[in-house]
Amino acid sequence: MTPPIPFVEGSTISIIAFCMICMVVLVAFFAAIGFTSPTRAESIRTLSLATTLLLLYAGLIVGVVHSGWLGNPFVPNGPIFLIASVSLAIALGFTSLGTRIMKGVSLPLLIGFQSFRLPLELVLHDWVSSGTIPETMTWTGSNWDIVAGILACIASPWAGNHRWLAWTFNIVGIVLLINVARVALLSSPIPWGWKVDPPLELILHLPYAFIVPFCVGGAALGHTLLSRRLLSSPSR
Repeated sequence: MTPPIPFVEGSTISIIAFCMICMVVLVAFFAAIGFTSPTRAESIRTLSLATTLLLLYAGLIVGVVHSGWLGNPFVPNGPIFLIASVSLAIALGFTSLGTRIMKGVSLPLLIGFQSFRLPLELVLHDWVSSGTIPETMTWTGSNWDIVAGILACIASPWAGNHRWLAWTFNIVGIVLLINVARVALLSSPIPWGWKVDPPLELILHLPYAFIVPFCVGGAALGHTLLSRRLLSSPSR
């Protein structure tokens, strides 16, 4: 029996950068709540509730990772974690809060939010160099999500006056995000996956596991809100 490949930690700088990216995603979400709240009292109430739920959610993720459940066995637990996290983020985009953010935040900001995918891909590239994740997870392999981050930076300033640009970014970004999920799944230790070294096991370790609910989920929520905005009204 082949012994399991030990997990290699990323550099301290890369881990700090990753945690900062996760914080940026969360701060953007909370800022959107505050910006779109009709009154100060409503803003405080909603932010308090969102903070409480987020802490419970993060605590649940920490507990699940520490319990070892995700890897025992990895199939089906790992894919369930990915699907559940992304589904929850998409569902949030259809709630009354999601509707309020969708209507209250401008197209340029909805697109600009997705620019966090650029530095995230740089972190992933660094993790490939350190042997933390397989090369399939960066642009030298099969993950080209860095294009979405670059396109978000380019399209954001002009999207308000050029809706075709917003549509282009949204479609390209969704396709690239689906590809990320595909590559991540095939790079993980599943029986039908790719034979990569090392296998992708980020969700089995902290803080790396937050990449799914906060980063992948954040991008999915962003595209849900942007899609609803583009389909609902011809205005900015």
